Amino acid sequence: MSATPPPARRPIWLTVMTSAMMVYAGISLVDALSLLREPKALTAAALADIARASGQVEAAVQLDGLSAVIVAGHRRAVRIDTLLAVAVALLTLYAVAAIMSRDRRARPITLAAAWSGLLYQLGSLPFAVSLARQAAGLGAPVLQQFLAQTGRPMPGLPPADVTNALQAAVAAMPVLRAGLGIGWSLAMLIFFGGRRGRVLLGAADPPPANPS
Repeated sequence: MSATPPPARRPIWLTVMTSAMMVYAGISLVDALSLLREPKALTAAALADIARASGQVEAAVQLDGLSAVIVAGHRRAVRIDTLLAVAVALLTLYAVAAIMSRDRRARPITLAAAWSGLLYQLGSLPFAVSLARQAAGLGAPVLQQFLAQTGRPMPGLPPADVTNALQAAVAAMPVLRAGLGIGWSLAMLIFFGGRRGRVLLGAADPPPANPS
């Protein structure tokens, strides 16, 4: 069977999907470019933002310093990870452009973007969790001070327990972030990987119309 062009009228779900792809990839690209300009350990930076928002300026400064220390020990790996994030975001934006322009290569480009995003999230997750655990270990004393200043001390809790509790909470941050990326990549594969995706993007003949 010969390939046919995609339908003249785009279904609503395709418009919603491509719009969401553009927003997600755009945000990811901006974040990655920001990290290229100023590398940070994302988890330590997030903890610093929480402390800063709570008015604990001194704790925020200390946590910012921890972020710099962590990145200094993994500068090359952080840069490679960030460059991969830029590449995945750019490929996703290219897929959006291909879909919107009705490029006949839109479907393989979109599936490539989905698989790239999935592999990136799975591959970078252990590294992100490792950095998060380092941030938790180094930030445990700062957390004790922060809790005491906010009136929520942990009397009688050994420092090791504080570190373990913080590691468990902080390690969940990159897991949740990766889970979002993995879920998004799977959604792209489901939407564009089946027959409906092939028909809408012009890679297969449309199904025959039901007789009236």
